[in-house]
Amino acid sequence: MKKVLISGLNTYLGRRASCYLQTKDFDVTGLVRNLSIFNKIVKEKVTAKLFELDLLRKGPAYDNFQISDLNFGIYFTQVPALDNDIQLQLELLGVRNFVEICRRAGNNRVIYVARLMDEHFLEPVRNLLEALCVQYTIVVKSSVIGKESVLNRIFSKLAKRQTIFYWNWVASLKFHPLPLLDVYRWLREMPWESNFISEVIYLGGHEEVTFRNLFYQFLSSTSDTQKREIGVNKFFAKLLLSRFNDINKEDIDEFRRVLYYEKNVDNSTWQKVQSFEFTPLKAYVRMDT
Repeated sequence: MKKVLISGLNTYLGRRASCYLQTKDFDVTGLVRNLSIFNKIVKEKVTAKLFELDLLRKGPAYDNFQISDLNFGIYFTQVPALDNDIQLQLELLGVRNFVEICRRAGNNRVIYVARLMDEHFLEPVRNLLEALCVQYTIVVKSSVIGKESVLNRIFSKLAKRQTIFYWNWVASLKFHPLPLLDVYRWLREMPWESNFISEVIYLGGHEEVTFRNLFYQFLSSTSDTQKREIGVNKFFAKLLLSRFNDINKEDIDEFRRVLYYEKNVDNSTWQKVQSFEFTPLKAYVRMDT
């Protein structure tokens, strides 16, 4: 059995990891800043063991936390954007303190999971990991799809309307989304102990799809209603997306980052070492929507 420690549970990826990363052969312990708030937010059954511990403010919980026989730690990027100086400093502080906790458990192996939007701003994180002399791997992943992901939240809002207004540039944009539960299975199956040390590796989905096609896959799993489509320019697409579909600013901002940074990534680095079979997108959309 592998024993892992995870942090970054305030994020979508980290939050659902507390429910789906654990298996009979993969023992997961998670660190949560505020356990009572976390329990109110999570809508699925938590399978990981959780401890209330703030990596940004050392205190008795941090000083007294103990975990033994740890194989490695997984740190999910916690801040909304690494290109913001204040958020970057908070991220670096959290990473530094997470590494210290892992070392306290006799472990010096850390997997840092970042997003494609972080790709050009990872140098300070990598420099810190190098300075700490930790055996690290930085995983840069494509956007995920799954229940309550930003794409699913936006699609669910659009699905409520009979008429869909779209900007063709967005509708026809191609990308390689990752089924969320595949990410957790991939993290479990990779041979981290002796591979990818001091490397940056990429993880992208195996199927190319347009945003329009993905939306209609989502729609076929949630509604039988036929939609009327009206193409509009960029200005009206932005206006109508927020005003007529009740989509909040945070989701729109995150969606814009997905549009701007998504690209086809090269999985060959890890595929040379470990084979992995992705779930077909169509089947996954039906399963986790």
